[in-house]
Amino acid sequence: MTTRERAQLAVIGLLSLGALTCGPSFAQSDYPNKPIRVLVPFAPGGSAEVYARITMQRLQERWNAQSIVEARPGAGGMIATEVAAKAPADGYTFIIVTVGHAVNPSLHSKIPYDTANDFTPVGMVTMSPNVLVVHPSVPVKNAKELVALARSRPGQLNYGTGGVATTAHVAAAMFSSMAGVDMVHVPYKGATLALQDLVGGRLDLMLDQIPSSIGYIRNGRLKALAVTPAKRTPQLADVPTLSEAGVPGYDFTAWWMFLAPAKTPAAIVARFNDELRAAAADASFRERLAKVGGDPAPPLTVAEAREFVLREIARFAKVVKQANIRVQ
Repeated sequence: MTTRERAQLAVIGLLSLGALTCGPSFAQSDYPNKPIRVLVPFAPGGSAEVYARITMQRLQERWNAQSIVEARPGAGGMIATEVAAKAPADGYTFIIVTVGHAVNPSLHSKIPYDTANDFTPVGMVTMSPNVLVVHPSVPVKNAKELVALARSRPGQLNYGTGGVATTAHVAAAMFSSMAGVDMVHVPYKGATLALQDLVGGRLDLMLDQIPSSIGYIRNGRLKALAVTPAKRTPQLADVPTLSEAGVPGYDFTAWWMFLAPAKTPAAIVARFNDELRAAAADASFRERLAKVGGDPAPPLTVAEAREFVLREIARFAKVVKQANIRVQ
Protein backbone atom coordinates (compact mmCIF):
# COMPACT_ATOMS: atom_id res chain seq x y z
CA MET A 1 0.00 0.00 0.00
CA THR A 2 1.44 3.36 -1.03
CA THR A 3 1.82 6.34 1.27
CA ARG A 4 -0.93 8.15 -0.66
CA GLU A 5 -3.34 5.20 -0.19
CA ARG A 6 -2.60 5.11 3.56
CA ALA A 7 -3.36 8.84 3.79
CA GLN A 8 -6.67 8.39 1.94
CA LEU A 9 -7.70 5.59 4.30
CA ALA A 10 -6.81 7.75 7.30
CA VAL A 11 -9.00 10.57 6.01
CA ILE A 12 -11.90 8.17 5.40
CA GLY A 13 -11.48 6.84 8.94
CA LEU A 14 -11.56 10.31 10.43
CA LEU A 15 -14.66 11.21 8.43
CA SER A 16 -16.38 8.02 9.57
CA LEU A 17 -15.47 8.72 13.19
CA GLY A 18 -16.84 12.25 12.83
CA ALA A 19 -20.09 10.90 11.43
CA LEU A 20 -20.44 8.53 14.36
CA THR A 21 -19.67 11.10 17.04
CA CYS A 22 -21.41 14.12 15.53
CA GLY A 23 -24.32 12.42 13.79
CA PRO A 24 -26.61 12.12 16.84
CA SER A 25 -26.09 15.76 17.84
CA PHE A 26 -27.00 16.88 14.34
CA ALA A 27 -30.02 14.59 14.41
CA GLN A 28 -31.11 16.11 17.72
CA SER A 29 -30.65 19.70 16.53
CA ASP A 30 -33.93 19.56 14.61
CA TYR A 31 -35.78 17.66 17.37
CA PRO A 32 -38.70 17.29 17.32
CA ASN A 33 -39.39 16.81 13.63
CA LYS A 34 -42.39 14.52 14.00
CA PRO A 35 -45.26 14.14 16.52
CA ILE A 36 -44.34 13.14 20.06
CA ARG A 37 -46.46 10.30 21.43
CA VAL A 38 -47.50 10.34 25.08
CA LEU A 39 -49.03 7.12 26.38
CA VAL A 40 -51.68 7.31 29.11
CA PRO A 41 -52.16 4.03 31.01
CA PHE A 42 -55.74 4.83 32.00
CA ALA A 43 -59.11 5.37 30.33
CA PRO A 44 -59.71 8.62 28.40
CA GLY A 45 -61.00 11.57 30.40
CA GLY A 46 -59.08 10.88 33.60
CA SER A 47 -56.57 13.07 35.39
CA ALA A 48 -53.51 11.56 33.69
CA GLU A 49 -54.84 12.45 30.27
CA VAL A 50 -55.78 15.96 31.42
CA TYR A 51 -52.30 16.62 32.79
CA ALA A 52 -50.63 15.10 29.74
CA ARG A 53 -52.60 17.37 27.41
CA ILE A 54 -51.89 20.49 29.48
CA THR A 55 -48.17 19.70 29.42
CA MET A 56 -47.99 18.85 25.74
CA GLN A 57 -49.89 22.01 24.82
CA ARG A 58 -47.14 23.98 26.55
CA LEU A 59 -44.47 22.06 24.65
CA GLN A 60 -46.34 22.60 21.41
CA GLU A 61 -46.23 26.34 22.01
CA ARG A 62 -42.56 26.40 23.04
CA TRP A 63 -41.12 23.72 20.77
CA ASN A 64 -43.54 23.98 17.85
CA ALA A 65 -44.06 20.26 18.48
CA GLN A 66 -47.10 18.25 17.51
CA SER A 67 -48.17 15.55 19.95
CA ILE A 68 -50.42 12.51 20.18
CA VAL A 69 -51.87 11.66 23.60
CA GLU A 70 -52.88 8.01 23.43
CA ALA A 71 -54.89 6.23 26.14
CA ARG A 72 -54.13 2.53 26.57
CA PRO A 73 -55.92 1.44 29.75
CA GLY A 74 -55.85 -1.95 31.39
CA ALA A 75 -53.98 -4.26 33.75
CA GLY A 76 -53.45 -1.58 36.37
CA GLY A 77 -51.55 0.57 33.87
CA MET A 78 -49.19 -2.20 32.80
CA ILE A 79 -50.42 -2.46 29.19
CA ALA A 80 -49.36 1.06 28.27
CA THR A 81 -46.24 0.81 30.43
CA GLU A 82 -45.07 -2.29 28.58
CA VAL A 83 -45.61 -0.51 25.25
CA ALA A 84 -43.54 2.41 26.51
CA ALA A 85 -40.77 0.14 27.78
CA LYS A 86 -40.45 -1.52 24.36
CA ALA A 87 -40.79 1.66 22.29
CA PRO A 88 -37.79 3.03 20.38
CA ALA A 89 -35.67 5.19 22.67
CA ASP A 90 -35.59 8.05 20.18
CA GLY A 91 -37.31 10.78 22.19
CA TYR A 92 -40.66 10.43 20.45
CA THR A 93 -42.41 8.19 22.99
CA PHE A 94 -43.12 9.09 26.61
CA ILE A 95 -45.58 7.86 29.21
CA ILE A 96 -47.23 9.69 32.09
CA VAL A 97 -47.50 7.53 35.21
CA THR A 98 -48.70 7.91 38.75
CA VAL A 99 -48.61 5.98 42.02
CA GLY A 100 -49.64 2.69 40.43
CA HIS A 101 -46.30 2.56 38.62
CA ALA A 102 -44.57 2.33 41.99
CA VAL A 103 -47.16 -0.08 43.42
CA ASN A 104 -47.28 -2.70 40.66
CA PRO A 105 -43.91 -4.35 41.48
CA SER A 106 -45.25 -5.20 44.95
CA LEU A 107 -48.56 -6.54 43.65
CA HIS A 108 -47.40 -8.79 40.83
CA SER A 109 -44.76 -11.49 40.92
CA LYS A 110 -44.16 -11.00 37.21
CA ILE A 111 -44.56 -7.82 35.18
CA PRO A 112 -43.50 -7.45 31.53
CA TYR A 113 -40.87 -4.78 32.19
CA ASP A 114 -38.34 -3.70 34.79
CA THR A 115 -39.92 -0.81 36.69
CA ALA A 116 -36.63 0.61 37.91
CA ASN A 117 -34.40 0.04 34.88
CA ASP A 118 -36.50 0.08 31.70
CA PHE A 119 -37.34 3.78 32.05
CA THR A 120 -35.69 7.13 32.51
CA PRO A 121 -37.78 9.38 34.80
CA VAL A 122 -38.02 12.74 33.03
CA GLY A 123 -39.69 14.89 35.66
CA MET A 124 -42.83 15.50 37.64
CA VAL A 125 -45.84 17.36 36.25
CA THR A 126 -48.06 17.84 39.27
CA MET A 127 -49.21 16.48 42.60
CA SER A 128 -52.79 16.27 43.77
CA PRO A 129 -54.63 14.98 46.81
CA ASN A 130 -57.53 12.60 46.48
CA VAL A 131 -60.93 13.35 47.91
CA LEU A 132 -63.30 10.99 49.70
CA VAL A 133 -66.64 11.37 47.93
CA VAL A 134 -69.92 9.55 48.49
CA HIS A 135 -73.20 9.43 46.61
CA PRO A 136 -75.80 11.73 48.24
CA SER A 137 -77.92 8.69 49.09
CA VAL A 138 -75.28 7.44 51.57
CA PRO A 139 -76.65 8.57 54.96
CA VAL A 140 -73.55 10.30 56.34
CA LYS A 141 -72.47 13.89 56.76
CA ASN A 142 -68.77 13.43 57.42
CA ALA A 143 -65.95 10.88 57.35
CA LYS A 144 -66.40 9.90 60.99
CA GLU A 145 -70.01 8.94 60.29
CA LEU A 146 -68.90 7.01 57.21
CA VAL A 147 -66.42 5.00 59.27
CA ALA A 148 -69.15 4.23 61.82
CA LEU A 149 -71.53 3.18 59.04
CA ALA A 150 -68.91 0.94 57.41
CA ARG A 151 -68.14 -0.73 60.73
CA SER A 152 -71.83 -1.40 61.29
CA ARG A 153 -72.16 -2.90 57.79
CA PRO A 154 -68.98 -4.91 57.18
CA GLY A 155 -68.59 -5.98 53.56
CA GLN A 156 -71.65 -4.02 52.42
CA LEU A 157 -70.35 -0.61 51.34
CA ASN A 158 -68.58 -0.64 47.99
CA TYR A 159 -66.00 1.68 46.50
CA GLY A 160 -64.98 2.04 42.88
CA THR A 161 -61.57 2.56 41.33
CA GLY A 162 -60.03 2.70 37.89
CA GLY A 163 -58.42 -0.67 38.54
CA VAL A 164 -56.05 -2.50 40.81
CA ALA A 165 -53.02 -0.43 41.94
CA THR A 166 -54.45 2.88 40.73
CA THR A 167 -54.18 5.91 43.00
CA ALA A 168 -57.83 5.50 44.03
CA HIS A 169 -57.28 1.86 44.97
CA VAL A 170 -54.16 2.54 47.01
CA ALA A 171 -55.81 5.51 48.75
CA ALA A 172 -58.96 3.51 49.54
CA ALA A 173 -57.04 0.45 50.74
CA MET A 174 -55.02 2.66 53.07
CA PHE A 175 -58.27 4.20 54.34
CA SER A 176 -59.87 0.79 54.96
CA SER A 177 -56.79 -0.49 56.75
CA MET A 178 -56.24 2.57 58.95
CA ALA A 179 -59.95 3.05 59.74
CA GLY A 180 -60.48 -0.64 60.47
CA VAL A 181 -63.36 -1.10 58.06
CA ASP A 182 -64.25 -3.82 55.57
CA MET A 183 -65.48 -2.52 52.22
CA VAL A 184 -65.86 -4.12 48.80
CA HIS A 185 -63.48 -3.02 46.05
CA VAL A 186 -65.07 -2.73 42.59
CA PRO A 187 -62.32 -2.20 39.97
CA TYR A 188 -63.23 -0.70 36.59
CA LYS A 189 -61.34 -0.28 33.34
CA GLY A 190 -60.72 3.35 34.15
CA ALA A 191 -61.63 5.82 36.88
CA THR A 192 -64.02 7.67 34.59
CA LEU A 193 -66.26 4.61 34.38
CA ALA A 194 -66.20 4.16 38.15
CA LEU A 195 -67.03 7.82 38.69
CA GLN A 196 -70.00 7.57 36.33
CA ASP A 197 -71.39 4.69 38.35
CA LEU A 198 -70.82 6.59 41.59
CA VAL A 199 -72.71 9.61 40.28
CA GLY A 200 -75.42 7.24 39.06
CA GLY A 201 -75.81 5.71 42.53
CA ARG A 202 -74.44 2.27 41.66
CA LEU A 203 -71.47 2.75 43.99
CA ASP A 204 -71.31 4.12 47.51
CA LEU A 205 -68.00 5.96 47.52
CA MET A 206 -64.62 6.63 45.97
CA LEU A 207 -61.32 8.15 46.98
CA ASP A 208 -61.08 9.93 43.69
CA GLN A 209 -58.66 12.42 42.21
CA ILE A 210 -59.89 15.98 42.67
CA PRO A 211 -59.66 16.97 38.97
CA SER A 212 -62.16 14.25 38.03
CA SER A 213 -64.69 14.75 40.81
CA ILE A 214 -64.59 18.46 41.65
CA GLY A 215 -67.28 19.36 39.13
CA TYR A 216 -69.70 16.84 40.64
CA ILE A 217 -68.89 18.14 44.12
CA ARG A 218 -69.65 21.69 43.08
CA ASN A 219 -72.98 20.82 41.48
CA GLY A 220 -74.08 18.68 44.43
CA ARG A 221 -74.13 15.33 42.68
CA LEU A 222 -71.45 14.02 45.07
CA LYS A 223 -70.66 14.81 48.71
CA ALA A 224 -67.04 15.53 49.64
CA LEU A 225 -66.25 14.23 53.12
CA ALA A 226 -62.47 14.61 53.36
CA VAL A 227 -59.26 15.15 51.43
CA THR A 228 -56.29 12.82 51.70
CA PRO A 229 -53.12 14.85 52.42
CA ALA A 230 -51.90 15.93 55.82
CA LYS A 231 -52.96 19.52 55.10
CA ARG A 232 -56.12 20.92 53.53
CA THR A 233 -56.05 21.74 49.83
CA PRO A 234 -56.97 25.15 48.36
CA GLN A 235 -59.25 23.53 45.76
CA LEU A 236 -61.56 22.32 48.56
CA ALA A 237 -60.56 24.61 51.41
CA ASP A 238 -63.66 23.91 53.50
CA VAL A 239 -63.24 20.12 53.36
CA PRO A 240 -61.24 18.60 56.27
CA THR A 241 -58.42 16.14 55.88
CA LEU A 242 -59.04 12.48 56.67
CA SER A 243 -56.60 12.81 59.54
CA GLU A 244 -58.74 15.61 60.98
CA ALA A 245 -61.96 13.78 60.24
CA GLY A 246 -61.40 10.57 62.13
CA VAL A 247 -58.46 8.65 60.64
CA PRO A 248 -55.41 10.09 62.47
CA GLY A 249 -52.14 9.96 60.57
CA TYR A 250 -53.69 9.37 57.15
CA ASP A 251 -51.63 11.11 54.44
CA PHE A 252 -51.80 10.35 50.72
CA THR A 253 -51.00 12.54 47.74
CA ALA A 254 -51.02 11.36 44.14
CA TRP A 255 -48.31 12.40 41.70
CA TRP A 256 -47.92 12.37 37.93
CA MET A 257 -44.56 11.96 36.23
CA PHE A 258 -43.28 11.62 32.68
CA LEU A 259 -41.02 8.66 31.88
CA ALA A 260 -39.06 7.88 28.75
CA PRO A 261 -37.82 4.50 27.57
CA ALA A 262 -34.38 3.71 28.95
CA LYS A 263 -31.52 4.91 26.73
CA THR A 264 -33.52 7.85 25.36
CA PRO A 265 -30.87 10.45 24.46
CA ALA A 266 -29.84 12.34 27.58
CA ALA A 267 -30.01 15.66 25.75
CA ILE A 268 -33.71 15.13 24.95
CA VAL A 269 -34.52 14.00 28.48
CA ALA A 270 -32.71 17.03 29.88
CA ARG A 271 -34.56 19.38 27.53
CA PHE A 272 -37.94 17.95 28.54
CA ASN A 273 -36.95 18.15 32.20
CA ASP A 274 -35.94 21.79 31.79
CA GLU A 275 -39.41 22.54 30.40
CA LEU A 276 -41.15 20.76 33.28
CA ARG A 277 -39.14 22.68 35.85
CA ALA A 278 -39.77 25.95 34.06
CA ALA A 279 -43.49 25.14 33.92
CA ALA A 280 -43.55 24.66 37.70
CA ALA A 281 -42.63 28.34 38.05
CA ASP A 282 -44.91 29.60 35.27
CA ALA A 283 -48.00 31.36 36.64
CA SER A 284 -50.23 30.55 33.64
CA PHE A 285 -49.28 26.86 33.72
CA ARG A 286 -49.88 26.70 37.47
CA GLU A 287 -53.26 28.35 36.96
CA ARG A 288 -54.25 25.76 34.37
CA LEU A 289 -53.30 22.96 36.76
CA ALA A 290 -55.19 24.59 39.63
CA LYS A 291 -58.40 24.75 37.59
CA VAL A 292 -58.40 20.96 37.35
CA GLY A 293 -57.22 20.31 40.89
CA GLY A 294 -53.48 19.99 40.38
CA ASP A 295 -50.84 21.45 42.66
CA PRO A 296 -47.43 22.61 41.39
CA ALA A 297 -44.90 19.81 41.21
CA PRO A 298 -41.50 19.98 42.87
CA PRO A 299 -38.97 21.08 40.19
CA LEU A 300 -37.07 17.81 40.27
CA THR A 301 -33.94 17.25 38.21
CA VAL A 302 -33.63 14.04 36.21
CA ALA A 303 -31.51 12.49 38.96
CA GLU A 304 -33.94 13.62 41.66
CA ALA A 305 -36.88 12.22 39.67
CA ARG A 306 -35.20 8.82 39.52
CA GLU A 307 -34.48 8.89 43.25
CA PHE A 308 -38.11 9.82 43.92
CA VAL A 309 -39.44 6.88 41.91
CA LEU A 310 -37.11 4.44 43.68
CA ARG A 311 -38.20 5.77 47.09
CA GLU A 312 -41.87 5.43 46.14
CA ILE A 313 -41.35 1.83 45.01
CA ALA A 314 -39.85 1.05 48.42
CA ARG A 315 -42.49 3.03 50.33
CA PHE A 316 -45.44 1.39 48.63
CA ALA A 317 -43.98 -2.06 49.11
CA LYS A 318 -44.63 -1.43 52.81
CA VAL A 319 -48.08 0.11 52.16
CA VAL A 320 -49.18 -2.89 50.06
CA LYS A 321 -48.14 -5.28 52.81
CA GLN A 322 -49.67 -3.29 55.67
CA ALA A 323 -52.94 -2.51 53.83
CA ASN A 324 -53.14 -6.04 52.42
CA ILE A 325 -53.76 -4.77 48.89
CA ARG A 326 -54.36 -7.71 46.60
CA VAL A 327 -54.91 -8.29 42.91
CA GLN A 328 -58.55 -9.27 42.42
